[in-house]
Amino acid sequence: MYNSLKLRLFLTAFVGLATFSIIQGQETKSFSYQINWLSTSTDQSLEYLKIDGGIQNEQLPETQLFLDNRPVSKSILTSSKLLPRKTEIIKVSDLLKSKITNTDFSVWANIIETKGQYQLNTAVLPFRKTNNGEIERLLSFDISITTERVTSSGNRNPTTFTSVLADGDIYKISVDRTGIFKIDRAFLESKLGINVSQINPKKIKIYGNRGGRVPELNSFQRKDDLAELRIFVSGESDGKFDANDFILFYAEGADIWKYNEANNSFTFDKNIYDNNNFYFIKIDNQDGLRVDKLPLVTNTADFETSVYDMRQRVEDDLTNLLGSFTGAEGTGKEWYGDYFKTSREKTYNSEFDFSGFNTSKSVEVDMIFAARSRSTTSVSLEVGSKKITKTIGSVNILSAESLYAQKTQIRESFLISDANPIVKINFPSTASESEGWLDYLQIVSSRSLILNNTQVPFRSRETKNVNTASFSLQGYTNQVIWDVTDPFEPKEVTVSGNKLVFNTQSTLKEFIGHNNLTGAFEPIGLGKITNQNLHAMKDEEMIIVYHPTFKDDALRLAQHRSTHSNLKVIAANVNEVYNEFSSGRVDPGAIRDMSKLLLDRNPNYKYLLLFGDGSYDYKGTVNGLNNENFVPVYETDQSLDPIEGFPSDDFYGLLGETEGVLLVGGLDIGVGRLPVKNVEEAKVVVDKIIHYETSTEVFGDWRLRVGYTADDEDTNTHIRDMDLIARADEDRHPLYNQQKVYLDAYQQISTAGENRFPEANKALNDNIFKGQLSLTYLGHGGPLGWSQERVLTVPDIQSWNNYNSMTIMVTATCSFAAYDDPAVVSPAEYAMLNPKGGAIGLFSTTRAVYTTSNKDLTDAVNELMYKKINGQAPTLGYILSTGKNKYTLDFFRINSRKFALIGDPALQVAMPKYNVVTTLINQKDAINSTDTISALEKVTIEGFISDDSGKEITSFNGTIFPTIFDKKATLTTLMNDQNSPRFPFTLYKNTIFKGSASVVNGKWSFSFYVPKNINYSFGNGRISYYAKDNNNVDAGGVFTNIIVGGSSDKGFADDLGPELDIFMNDESFVFGGMTNSDPILLLNLSDDFGINVTGNAVGQDITAILDGDNQNIFILNDFYEAEKDNFRKGKVRFPLNNLSKGTHNIVAKAWDIAGNSAEKRTEFLVAESGDDVLKHVLNYPNPFTTHTLFQFEHDLVNTELDIVVNIYTITGKLVKSVVQTKYSSGFRVNDIGWNGRDDFDSKLGRGIYLYKVSIHSKELNLTRESSFEKLVIL
Repeated sequence: MYNSLKLRLFLTAFVGLATFSIIQGQETKSFSYQINWLSTSTDQSLEYLKIDGGIQNEQLPETQLFLDNRPVSKSILTSSKLLPRKTEIIKVSDLLKSKITNTDFSVWANIIETKGQYQLNTAVLPFRKTNNGEIERLLSFDISITTERVTSSGNRNPTTFTSVLADGDIYKISVDRTGIFKIDRAFLESKLGINVSQINPKKIKIYGNRGGRVPELNSFQRKDDLAELRIFVSGESDGKFDANDFILFYAEGADIWKYNEANNSFTFDKNIYDNNNFYFIKIDNQDGLRVDKLPLVTNTADFETSVYDMRQRVEDDLTNLLGSFTGAEGTGKEWYGDYFKTSREKTYNSEFDFSGFNTSKSVEVDMIFAARSRSTTSVSLEVGSKKITKTIGSVNILSAESLYAQKTQIRESFLISDANPIVKINFPSTASESEGWLDYLQIVSSRSLILNNTQVPFRSRETKNVNTASFSLQGYTNQVIWDVTDPFEPKEVTVSGNKLVFNTQSTLKEFIGHNNLTGAFEPIGLGKITNQNLHAMKDEEMIIVYHPTFKDDALRLAQHRSTHSNLKVIAANVNEVYNEFSSGRVDPGAIRDMSKLLLDRNPNYKYLLLFGDGSYDYKGTVNGLNNENFVPVYETDQSLDPIEGFPSDDFYGLLGETEGVLLVGGLDIGVGRLPVKNVEEAKVVVDKIIHYETSTEVFGDWRLRVGYTADDEDTNTHIRDMDLIARADEDRHPLYNQQKVYLDAYQQISTAGENRFPEANKALNDNIFKGQLSLTYLGHGGPLGWSQERVLTVPDIQSWNNYNSMTIMVTATCSFAAYDDPAVVSPAEYAMLNPKGGAIGLFSTTRAVYTTSNKDLTDAVNELMYKKINGQAPTLGYILSTGKNKYTLDFFRINSRKFALIGDPALQVAMPKYNVVTTLINQKDAINSTDTISALEKVTIEGFISDDSGKEITSFNGTIFPTIFDKKATLTTLMNDQNSPRFPFTLYKNTIFKGSASVVNGKWSFSFYVPKNINYSFGNGRISYYAKDNNNVDAGGVFTNIIVGGSSDKGFADDLGPELDIFMNDESFVFGGMTNSDPILLLNLSDDFGINVTGNAVGQDITAILDGDNQNIFILNDFYEAEKDNFRKGKVRFPLNNLSKGTHNIVAKAWDIAGNSAEKRTEFLVAESGDDVLKHVLNYPNPFTTHTLFQFEHDLVNTELDIVVNIYTITGKLVKSVVQTKYSSGFRVNDIGWNGRDDFDSKLGRGIYLYKVSIHSKELNLTRESSFEKLVIL
């Protein structure tokens, strides 16, 4: 419609720097750009503002943004500025003018790093409304950026190639809190199984890492591997671990307090991933580190205090709010505790201890509370006489996509006089549905420092800003005081005169008083672990992180990647990853840190596969949910927004120095996940991957078919976007045959309260049955399938039986792959885990996504999916990571991060290796001249197989499968809804011929007759070729330099219809035979001049009518394929689905190319699954003399059968057992032969005999048996 507006966008690849300056370590650079618009007219009123190569503006879809990516030096962007150079005033429609409200041009920019290469990404809003109401657009402009140089932080320097767990005897323990822990002889012997008599306690060492979560920011300093703790070992001097000896060590739990120096406050890192921290006892021949005792500080204290900062917090992670909502999937890092609805007030006296409370110093409170209500609510916090109230905004409780709840924070500091204040939260009712949840309540107060027989940790911020400070210790009775400011370097400090004097070094010092064994905690002994050394990795190209449940299949896949893909692979048990990279704690950061370490060592590291399902419920907190956190998923911070909260495995691939937080940056590797939950699913997916890449059964012309499906309504947004992608693919990937299922191109059917597209649904399933390399969808969807009309549902996916032609799905729809919610199994998971086929990989969405960004990323994926790289097919990981890196600006980033790769990132697209070249058509040069083929003309086409350089492959011997298409057809959608205007699109829809021919020494030739009822107008046809040789190498080709049209003047006489035979499932079927509820209709066709499959003439299709239903005629043209080297014969294989139990009939009809028809009818019986009786048991001939064949029907299909026919005399004596083993692909067996002789090869006498047939499948462990039947020997 808007072809007249087309114009190319011109961008210089890289315009030189206009300015260059360094100011205090900063660089300022300026780049020049030029835009050419799709319309250069300034006179006509434009309805659209489009740029060729631009991207759609989500805020105003009638317009586009300018986008550019270019390399820059290693730097961080600090600011960007747009400087217009040339603009023009244009006329636009009144409607468009009213929608343009921005008064400035805008620029968005970022710099991302990918494997050490830095790229500047910019997007520009290139139009605005001027002060006098005119519309102005940019023609050329500069962008000035200010950057800072990036210096490597060495976050894990120095790194090691040898983990401390690589040698020695290693024992794992866990702690559930922070404090002093003891290990005595009994613990070593009974809990860890150590023979204490054979160890020297001096050789005991304890390793671990800080508590809390692994830092998300890659540049945050952390210890590589594990650090050794200084410990205290009582009685070690004699070299023996005696009965009264013991070990003391300071350990941090999974949750830790942190001091924020910037605002002089305390924060609490509540670990959402794990409840425990872990440590490792190592015993070898090296002495361990021990706690040193510091000398007495004799300086006079600049400040003395007898109180300390007491930190207390209530935070119970009980509920994930979105997870508790039926309209959304659980997500985010925030979990909530106490629930306020039935009870609106709660007192927390038992949770907060105010003994020794110093009322002269301020109380600091920090609370986060969330509320869900259609009206404004409030929450109050009372601490003694102080009451603080905060208002909480409303939410739209009727919308599943709106914010689920609003939260508010109370953070204040105040004085109170109450010696033992009451702590209370009140959430008054403002609406019947209002409900609230406490996230946490934290109180920091001053408490008198009184030591006792328990552990007393203490610190005071008042001491930090003096050189020397002193604590006055009440209750001091020679307790031991450790300085644990560095938890790995505890030091015993000396107390003199009940005073602890210490040099502060301008640091907040943390101390703990304890009484050796009294009051010390006991860790949990987990036992001895095997030595491990993931740190030895150096030049691996792929990591597979697997849960130990799936070890066997993960290792099987790793071996496949090594032998098939020639990749160097490391398969890592996820628990071992935790051991070396997060001190044993469950944490996504551990996997990411391992991945980054390998990338730092090997820039050729490409793929990370997460082998196991993940869950937003990391700890298995939610009652009734399966704990499916096998390999953890990263969840965003947003926990109340169903749009902004989502899981993203991209976290594991953002490995640049400045990346890791907020999912910002460029993906350095391809990351994929196999969301398996049990060993059966693990075996299924690995079997599928290996089958897809190695089986001889997977070759076929399905590798050249690609599907495009688009939702209806939304003013055709989805159809328009999908067709733009399809047309772009037609230009950039002409090899592939497109199959378009645009929903509004099919008749919409109204059912009870709902609309459906049954023919679109059927077309999708039929295409999968025939085989598709890929299937792309744009539109609405969710956990139940695609579109509001449910055109693709979970039962559809479960019914797919396409093991030899598994598809790659690109599903740009909402929540199709919400694999992290254990409450549901997403459609993407069903597709990936389908043991009969389904999908081999999916680029799919984990949460709700935006239409415009969907189109952009889908286009980027499709651009890459069918393009070879250095002669090799691309991998799934490369496709998605490279596609995402094209769109990293904020308004793309959030959307693209919701796309996950469900599948193996190292799997290559099943793309033909070689090319098919057409040389002659009817003995004429096909390359340098254009030939015309006409109706009823016999056509012969010849060519050869070549490599990418054009060299003929003379070793290629096999079969070529040509498909000749009539001219491209123009179709139009039906406007089933008012919000779906008619939309024209084109498609090679009508097939002239589909067959197969021999390839000998790289050359091939085939012939066929052009059907009578082609479209007689002249235009370019299309020939698609697929070829496979005997060594499982394939080739593909396309030829369009051919004209189709007119009629041949060399007619022929033909008034006989084709020969037609009809079967169900296989050719052993007989009239009235038994089938399952999903049988395959099989037609054998032959004709002297060929079968018509064009679909051009009304009523001259290959058709089938089931049970006389003339309103639902099956069109079978696309399912016909001619016999090899014989265009006169061919077969149709067509799936029938969900047939009811009982007798059915089907009538098939076919036409030859001259317009003659043939028709045949058959009946069949759909048997109930599990019927254990054999049916239609007979022997033929009967009576017989020297040979008969036993025949029967059964329900044990696609399995190997042990078959026994026992033959008895009329008195019941067994005289012969006929035993055979055979594979049965269908429901009928008709070839169990017997020569009428007994087991001693003696001929049985004439007369009547009885026989019974039994079959058994070892695979299915099922047996079927017939009743007694009679036979007669003459």
